Amino acid sequence: MASQNASRSGDDVRADAKPPRRERGRARVAALLDAAGAEFAEKGFDAATMTAIAARAGASIGSLYQFFPTKDVLADALLEAYLTTLIDDLGRLREAAPALDVAALAHRLARALVAFRAAHPAFAPLVETSGRSLPAVLGVRERIRAEIAAILRAKAPGMKAAEAQVRAAVVQQIMKAAVAIQGEATFAHRAAVIDELESVMKLYLDQTFEAVGLARASKR
Repeated sequence: MASQNASRSGDDVRADAKPPRRERGRARVAALLDAAGAEFAEKGFDAATMTAIAARAGASIGSLYQFFPTKDVLADALLEAYLTTLIDDLGRLREAAPALDVAALAHRLARALVAFRAAHPAFAPLVETSGRSLPAVLGVRERIRAEIAAILRAKAPGMKAAEAQVRAAVVQQIMKAAVAIQGEATFAHRAAVIDELESVMKLYLDQTFEAVGLARASKR
């Protein structure tokens, strides 16, 4: 058994192994990631096991280890996939931002993380599990904040990068507050509170874009 485990740390299971080249292999990896997402969402990161994930995917444990040598590596790959989806969503909002009025932009920003977490329930346990320090975890907040800053600058091209980072952090906190309220399943007024947070977002964005406009006007 020791020799088998040792072999799993070699070329066949190294963390930087190349993704499968054939369609069948890519489909197998997708099925394994889907199963991992369901298992992490249902049981949390710590309680989920590689054996259960393989069984849920209808795959052998050897097949799982072939692509993901440890649970951390699997979780990291899944989180990276989720982040790619979220960044793509925010990227589409950045492209749309110049044509949106402030109310529409506030609506979409205030609810973006709520909608994303509802569609990807394993995201929270992967990000919030104590002790996980994988690169994908450590960079989550920074990557999201950078995308929010890009959205603000798309709407207000005159905004300086440093200012955008500060204001993006405030926007991000409002978005996180909406997520926190949505997570209080026994609170009967969640929808009303999220509506209020959207109003706060709009007021803050109005202030933000007005300040940028005034700053540009004063330099003329």
